[in-house]
Amino acid sequence: MKKKLLQAVKVLVFLSLGLFLVWFAVRGMDVHQILHAFDKVNYGWIILSLSIGMLSHLSRAMRWKLMLETLGHQPKLNNTFFAVMIGYMANYAPIPRLGEASRCGILKRYEKIPFTESFGTVIAERLIDVLCLMLVFFITFLVQFDKINGLAHEYVLDPLARKLGAVQAHPVLAGLILLVCIGGIVLFVKFRKKTGTGIISKAFAFITGFFDGLKTVKNLKRPGLFVMHTVFIWVVYYVTFHMCLFSLPETATVTFREGISIFALGTLGVVFTPGGLGAYQIIVQNSLLSFLILRFPADQAKTISAAFPWVVWSSQFILIVGMGLVSLILLPLLNKEQHEGAATHTA
Repeated sequence: MKKKLLQAVKVLVFLSLGLFLVWFAVRGMDVHQILHAFDKVNYGWIILSLSIGMLSHLSRAMRWKLMLETLGHQPKLNNTFFAVMIGYMANYAPIPRLGEASRCGILKRYEKIPFTESFGTVIAERLIDVLCLMLVFFITFLVQFDKINGLAHEYVLDPLARKLGAVQAHPVLAGLILLVCIGGIVLFVKFRKKTGTGIISKAFAFITGFFDGLKTVKNLKRPGLFVMHTVFIWVVYYVTFHMCLFSLPETATVTFREGISIFALGTLGVVFTPGGLGAYQIIVQNSLLSFLILRFPADQAKTISAAFPWVVWSSQFILIVGMGLVSLILLPLLNKEQHEGAATHTA
């Protein structure tokens, strides 16, 4: 009962945060003007962007397959692809880590891959994505240091500094949190080799599987192919974003240097709320406005800056949810023969 209540609270908090940010993004704006801007969109560019974007999802599934092969598993590509798409769809739900858990649960069911092992590879993927995002920021700083530095301070670093300042205002609480973290690490190191039973044994088994998954990066059989997939995924991410810029006359004037700044900051928004709802729109809207305000009348620049992130986000949402539902339908159908064969063999 307590677990369900805690889960419900988490859902409510994340959903409320997303809805608040949506309201925050459009407050003071003429919503009718924003909706009218959608009539100006050249949806041919959006469709082309989504079509090419599918290649990045396929590449991610192939890269994940490489990681799982390192652990001695040989999953089918269609199963890893469907699992990735379903995981993406689940990430829109206001439940933390539901997407990662969904991906691993699917492979456990259809490929008999232990959940802890596949979850470790997914976390390793997330770490790699963070490194790639850092690289994108590094490139952005090189090509447009002054602008990205100002945007990062305004929308990321300064808010973070204010939060840290609040922590400094309560040094006793900060000290207690630090002691709890240190104590947790000490206890883990001390008891990591004890097997035990119940929750403790499950926790250690989970952590062991997690680190096994992380080791896949170091033990890859085809590291070159893995790097190629990683580069391809992130290049396609940006290409698809820039294609969306061509869909509106005003945003079509955005240069590569400006576009990669908006892209880098917008990617951070996906971290804060489920699917980036609200946070993505706010960050992209404000960073895009800082460029358009120099070229167009203020009202026009504000309207387009508010509409564009919704064009990108909603098109991605439709694609991901659509492909997620298709994957849910095709998974049991394409694995039907395998399950029937296993049932016959058991009988």
